[in-house]
Amino acid sequence: MPIPSLSETDLEAYRKDLSNPGKSTGTLFITLTGLYQRFAGNEQLLANFEYASELHSLESSYASKKEHYNKEIAELKRQFKQLDNRIIAAEQKLRHGIPDDLMVMDKIIAEQESIVEDQEKLNNAESSIVEQVRIIDIAHGKDLQKLEQQQSNRNTPLNSKFSAFNEQIKQAEKRITLKASAISIIAIIGIPLIIDMGLVSLGLPALSKNTNNLIFTHYIFLIILILVELFLAEKIRSRISRMLSISYLKDSLATLQNLLLDNKKQISKVESDHNISISEFVKQNYAT
Repeated sequence: MPIPSLSETDLEAYRKDLSNPGKSTGTLFITLTGLYQRFAGNEQLLANFEYASELHSLESSYASKKEHYNKEIAELKRQFKQLDNRIIAAEQKLRHGIPDDLMVMDKIIAEQESIVEDQEKLNNAESSIVEQVRIIDIAHGKDLQKLEQQQSNRNTPLNSKFSAFNEQIKQAEKRITLKASAISIIAIIGIPLIIDMGLVSLGLPALSKNTNNLIFTHYIFLIILILVELFLAEKIRSRISRMLSISYLKDSLATLQNLLLDNKKQISKVESDHNISISEFVKQNYAT
């Protein structure tokens, strides 16, 4: 398969990444998108497995019915051959002319009548079997057509489903980034502002006395603001972004965990219903 299927090991590794403060939120969002893309492979595998299993069951049922009627046809051929032998035997009796013995003649007439009756029964039986075979052929064709439509119906919403997941993750990341930026600005400005107000309340003199110029009155604020922007701003943004993102990422991981469990349950159900192993299916259809 082009993209490896998602496993519990992948989810556990991502769970550890969420607990690692060294992992950036951008990386975590990229990884989450990748996990959903890999899970799309699980769902596609399930759809293919369901299709192949149902097709196998249909073909097996059809083959069983055909075998039944083939046996009946073989039996009819045997009976037709026996009837042909009786016809030949009756013709041989009449080859030398009509017998004078009335009892012998009555037996020949009775045999001919019996042959005609049996021939009619065999012809009717043959017509019935041909009709039954025609019916199961038509039904099988409809079942195959229905199965193909079901497979198409599986694939179309499947692709839309994961496109929607990817779009949701992108939009969530954008919202969190905007919110984190706004909160970061407040924090970056708030830290020097609080320090400036604290120092002013302690009586720290302005750079220039008796002035209304804000720059000279609050030079401490400007200095600390520059220092914060140079040395702390990126850490603040990263910390706030992580705080806002981690909850969404954990919820998304839980959703993915539930989806994977549902996927496994569906696979188990197909295995049970059709008595087919997923491992054998993968071996036969995805082996390189």
